[in-house]
Amino acid sequence: MKKFFTVLLSASLAAFTAVGFSACGNESDEAVNLVAITAAQVGVTDDIDYYVVAEPAASTKAKVVPSLNFAGDLQQLYGGQNGYPQAVIVAKNNLLEYGFVGDFLEAVAENKQWILNDGTSIQTLTDAVQSHLTDGMSPTFSAANLTKDVISNCSINLTYAYNDKQEINDFIEKVNSVSEVSFGRAADGFFYNGGYPNVEFLGKVSVYAPDGAPALGLANLLAGEKSFENVTVDYNIVEPSLIQTYVTGENSKADICVLPVNIAVKLLGNGAKYKLVGTLTHGNLFLLSKGGDKITPDNIAGLKGKKVGVVNLAAVPGLTFKVILKDSGLDFVELV
Repeated sequence: MKKFFTVLLSASLAAFTAVGFSACGNESDEAVNLVAITAAQVGVTDDIDYYVVAEPAASTKAKVVPSLNFAGDLQQLYGGQNGYPQAVIVAKNNLLEYGFVGDFLEAVAENKQWILNDGTSIQTLTDAVQSHLTDGMSPTFSAANLTKDVISNCSINLTYAYNDKQEINDFIEKVNSVSEVSFGRAADGFFYNGGYPNVEFLGKVSVYAPDGAPALGLANLLAGEKSFENVTVDYNIVEPSLIQTYVTGENSKADICVLPVNIAVKLLGNGAKYKLVGTLTHGNLFLLSKGGDKITPDNIAGLKGKKVGVVNLAAVPGLTFKVILKDSGLDFVELV
């Protein structure tokens, strides 16, 4: 019996390795070597060949670290029409009984053109976000490191839940295949069908979003403290690591919240309390390197044997990069 379980365990491990998964181990010439790093380590660690970094931090690092350049676009490497779904918008079920959410999403949809318009100054954008930061927070970006190109790299483009269902389900299925913790699968009822009743809402709505690209996705609403007829909106930009706390608990604070898609599915995917109403960002991850070849879908195999430092290896950045490696037929190992 003991021999049987030993054989079964070996077969299971071999199966994981065959599809691109590898547990923590030693550096390998036959796999992509992943290492967890902090944003402060990007560009200053000599033995790392490539870095996976999100915008706007990626452009900031490329600007201040000599010889550090963009060397790949994870949205392009992932494929698909829009890249991969990253930050999504959820709304409490009782709020969907009114027309307000539809009006709110229309305003969010107008944001893309507004933030990229030459007539909208960088200072206006940074002031809009910073004026809604939680007390004591340091902003992710400032007028000194934000440009229209950086904003474009953030892939802000609202799409609606009824169009995103398959894309999100496919992405979560892929993420589950490379994650040690399953995020589950969203119920069909989690994706709102987009019908907003012509019923007026009276009262206050609390909106929460993490700092960074998702905050930029709401910048036009933040800039003017946008309100709606008979509705007072309280906008809050919070630490990304805390965003899930605003949708959990019996009396969750957020009526509308922007969340990483995997967290939204894991915590709220049964649709009992919140519905997913749209996808706000479609990927903002990039490869940086000092002198490394630019990585494209055609030459991604060149990462084999390389060491790649990933900011937030255990979260969406690391999981997305692992999905890309697996889909490209590349094994990976996490270094300790």
